[in-house]
Amino acid sequence: MTRTIHKDEYHLLLGFMQLVREAVGVTQVELAQRLRTTQSYVSKCERGERRIDIMEFVAYCEALGVDASVLMDAFLDHRDYRQVSPESMAAAVAALMRKSKRRQRMRALPGADKESSS
Repeated sequence: MTRTIHKDEYHLLLGFMQLVREAVGVTQVELAQRLRTTQSYVSKCERGERRIDIMEFVAYCEALGVDASVLMDAFLDHRDYRQVSPESMAAAVAALMRKSKRRQRMRALPGADKESSS
């Protein structure tokens, strides 16, 4: 079995993560400060030299103010394509940023937790 870190799908996810960070206007240094880690750690994660787990993925998204489930949805929608163009990734990132903001607003509404659990 091949290691996940070397699969094209994993690199696609990392590409989405980096594009989202750039779209939010956050540098690796700023993200590292928010995560209380080093710029080198962020760089290694984004390049695929260090494999991130689900908790690190969620922390990465939260540090950027992006809903982790929305970023995962964007990745899942594009992972079956062998060649994802930069244009389609950029469009997907723009769409996920809008969706993430809507989802965060919905979670902030009073009673939103009650409605989502029923």
